[in-house]
Amino acid sequence: MQQKGSFSLKYILMAVLAMTLFAANSVLCRLALAGTDIDPASFTSIRLASGAVVLFVLASVMGKKNDVPEESCKLANHSMEHWLAAAMLFLYASTFSFAYLYLDAGMGALILFAFVQLTMFAYAHYREGGASGLEYIGALTAICGLGYLVSPGVNAPHMWGSILMSISGVAWGVYSVLGKEMKVPQLKANCINFRLSLFFVVPFFLLNIPMNTLSKDGVWLAVASGAIASAIGYAIWYGVVKHFKATQAGVMQLTVPILASLAGFAFMSEEITMRMMISAVVILLGITVTFVGREQKQSSVA
Repeated sequence: MQQKGSFSLKYILMAVLAMTLFAANSVLCRLALAGTDIDPASFTSIRLASGAVVLFVLASVMGKKNDVPEESCKLANHSMEHWLAAAMLFLYASTFSFAYLYLDAGMGALILFAFVQLTMFAYAHYREGGASGLEYIGALTAICGLGYLVSPGVNAPHMWGSILMSISGVAWGVYSVLGKEMKVPQLKANCINFRLSLFFVVPFFLLNIPMNTLSKDGVWLAVASGAIASAIGYAIWYGVVKHFKATQAGVMQLTVPILASLAGFAFMSEEITMRMMISAVVILLGITVTFVGREQKQSSVA
């Protein structure tokens, strides 16, 4: 049996693929909104709907493969925990799409990632009744880097885009925390949450009909974001993350905004400014320190 924390080449390659798909979400969304006629509400709706379909298929196939009763996915549908997770998923996806009307792919991914990790740090602090000195230093360092990134001045990101992506990051952080607390396997939990999110998607789409615009390229980019970058990305990641220590998994996620920035530069000629580079180094360094501090604290308790 593969031990947690061991670096099998197979699991590393799968983790790299998952991080690449996560970064692709930012690139696909930015490509769709900046380069096609699709609107954010339509992009969000198609993304979540296509993700729900693919996750349902994956959960059904894996359930049969592992001899898991097919009804186990349905029995959890009325859990308040899943409804809250679905609401957070919808909030994340909708604000994510609208934020990319104003932000470059790399900038958006960096703001998103920072708020996801800070939200999860705040929850860990609350749940564990405090944090170590090293964790506080790391969190404060990340906050300083984030503050510098969004502060007024030349090359500062768009204010509304930053606010929307911050909300998106907090929502995804809450969604991640809820996922850790659920007793349902992660793939099945994501399947349920995506399906329940459609109850929020339908009225959201209908209310935006007067402003909805669609294009063939935009629709395909939204489908790719939901079916491949989201659904398959989550399935791969949750399948391999158990083979790594928490710090290892956390550090791997640091590559997402870097990959999104490089892809934005390569495919959309987006600028990588000195402000962004300095902020990225400070934010990612701070988050790495919190991961290390958390693992040290957990090791001392154990």
